[in-house]
Amino acid sequence: MLKDIYDPLTAYVDVFRDRFKEVAEATFTELAGEARVDVEANHETCRHIYATEKDLSSVNKRISRWTAWRALLWIGVAAGIISAFVFREELETRSIMLIVAAVLVTVVYLLISVHPQLKTLKNDRNTLSETMDRLKKEAWEQMAPLNCLYDWDVLTRMMSKTVPRLEFDPYFTTQRLADLEMVYHWDDSFNAERSVIYSHSGLINGNPFVICRTRKMEMGMKTYYGSKTIYWTTCERGGDGKYYTVRHSEVLTASVTEPYPEYYEKTRLIYGNTAAPDLTFYRKQSGLAGKENSLSFKWKKRSLRRKARDLDNEDFAMMTNEEFEVAFNTSNRNNNQEFALLFTPLAQESMLKLLKDKEAGYGDDFDFDKNKMINTIIPDHLQELDLDMNPDQYRNFDYEKAKADFYTVNAHYFRAIYFSLAPLLCVPMYQQIRPQHDIYGHDMQRHSAFWEHEALANFWGQEHFKHPDCVTDCILKTTQANGRDDSSTITVYAHGFRSVQRLTYITKWGGDGRSHRVPVYWEEFLPVTGTGRIYIREDNDFKDGSITHRQRLDHINNVLGKSHLDLYRRHIASKV
Repeated sequence: MLKDIYDPLTAYVDVFRDRFKEVAEATFTELAGEARVDVEANHETCRHIYATEKDLSSVNKRISRWTAWRALLWIGVAAGIISAFVFREELETRSIMLIVAAVLVTVVYLLISVHPQLKTLKNDRNTLSETMDRLKKEAWEQMAPLNCLYDWDVLTRMMSKTVPRLEFDPYFTTQRLADLEMVYHWDDSFNAERSVIYSHSGLINGNPFVICRTRKMEMGMKTYYGSKTIYWTTCERGGDGKYYTVRHSEVLTASVTEPYPEYYEKTRLIYGNTAAPDLTFYRKQSGLAGKENSLSFKWKKRSLRRKARDLDNEDFAMMTNEEFEVAFNTSNRNNNQEFALLFTPLAQESMLKLLKDKEAGYGDDFDFDKNKMINTIIPDHLQELDLDMNPDQYRNFDYEKAKADFYTVNAHYFRAIYFSLAPLLCVPMYQQIRPQHDIYGHDMQRHSAFWEHEALANFWGQEHFKHPDCVTDCILKTTQANGRDDSSTITVYAHGFRSVQRLTYITKWGGDGRSHRVPVYWEEFLPVTGTGRIYIREDNDFKDGSITHRQRLDHINNVLGKSHLDLYRRHIASKV
C-alpha cells in the first residue's frame, strides 16, 4: 500500500532525491540500450572533436598574433614613408637612406615571411574547420538513434515512477478541465484575458492539478519627453557703464503620459480538492520563518495577537503555534474551524520545516491562495524556469555529455516541480480525501482542451498569427471547429496592438517671460487582431503500458503521421 507524504521535505532528502537519480540513470540506460548507440565509437569521435577544437583554438590565437604583427609592421612602413617625405629637407641624406632601407627590409619581410605564414595558418584553420564539421556530423549521426527517442513525456514518466502518488496526463484534456469546473468550481474567467504558454496536468492521489504558464496584457502608462530650445536677447549695462546686447538660450522640456500595453508571464500550480470547501485565504511569502528573534517577526506576532483579540473580528483566532501563524500568515481567512481541520499540528510542523529550508528546497518563496476548493501556489523558483519540456534540450552529439545533461536537467526540473507541490503535501487532509471518480473510476476523454491548443499555438510562435501591423506581443486565443475522429481545425486569434505616432504641444513658460509650445511625440496603441488556422491530429487512444520507448514513438508516428512540421507532445500540427 502506498504511503501518504506528510513531511515532503524529509521525504525528498531521505527518499525521492536519490530515487529520482536512480530512475533517471535507469531511463537513460534504457534509452541508450534501445538506440544501440556505439558508445566506444562515439567516445573516439568526440576525442578527435575536442582535440581538433584545441588545435583550432591554438591556430586562431596564432592568426590573431600574426595579424596584429602584420598591422604593426605596415603601420611602421607607412610611418617611415611619411617621415622620409615630410622631413626630407630637414634630414640628412644618410638618415633618409636608412629610413628607406628599413622600409624596404620591412616590406620584404612582410611579403616573404609574414603574409605566407598567415596564409598557411588560415589554410590550416580552414582544414581544421572542415575536419571539425565532418567529425561533428559523424558524432550526430552516431547519436541520432538516441536523440530521436527523447519525447515530451520523459520527465513526467520519471516523476511518476519516483513519487507514486503523482500522475501526469499526456496533455491537458477536456475531461480534466470539466472536472475542475464541475467538481471544484474552477472559474474559467481566469482564461479570458490570458494565453496559455504551456500546461501540465495530472493527479495527486486522485485530485487534479495543473502547472501552467500564462501571458497577460495589462495597460500600463509610459511617459514620453520632448524639448524645445528658445533664444532671446537682453540689453544689459556693463561695468564700463555702456549697454551690451546679451544672448540667452534655454531648453524647455515637457512630458506626456499615455497608455502603453505591458505583457507579463506567470507560472502557477492550480490544485482542486474538496477538503475545507468553504475556506478562503491568501498568504504571501514573508521570509519570517526561523526568525523568531527578529524585530519584524515580533512586530508581526504582536499585530496578529491584537487582531485576534479584536471583538469585532469573528474570522480570525490565533492557533497555539504562534510561530506558524506568523510565518504562514493567513489572518485574512474566513473560517477558523476549516482552517484548523486542514492545518493540523502535523501540517504546521511540516510547513514550518518547508519554509525554513533553503538547501534541499527553496524556503519561503511561494504565495498560497485558497479559494474554496481551488488552491493556487505561485512559487518564485518556477518563474524563471522554462517547463515546456521540449525534448530538444536533451539532444547532444557527445554520449557522455548527453548522459550528464539528462540527469542534471531533469533533476533540476524534478526539484522545482516537487517543491511547488510540497505546500500541498504538507496538508494530510489533501491526501486523505479522494474524489468519487478516482475511487470508482471513469473513462478519461482524451481530447485536448483549449489550454493545450493555446500552448501549441504559442509553441509554434506568435509570428505565424499576428496582424501585419502589430508591433507588440500578442495574446493568442483559440477556437476549435468540429473535426472528424481525432482531427480538427483550430482557429487562432492573435490580439495585439498597432502604433500611431501622435504629436501633442505642451505650453511651458520660458525665461524670456513668454509661453512656448513644446512638441512631444508619443505613440497611441490601437488594438488589432490577426488570425490563422492550425490543423491538428491527436493520439487519444494510446495507453503506454509496458512498452519500449521505440514502440511508443513508432505508435505516435503511425497514428499521427510523420511530418517535417512541429510535433508537440502527442499532437502533430500543420498550417492551414
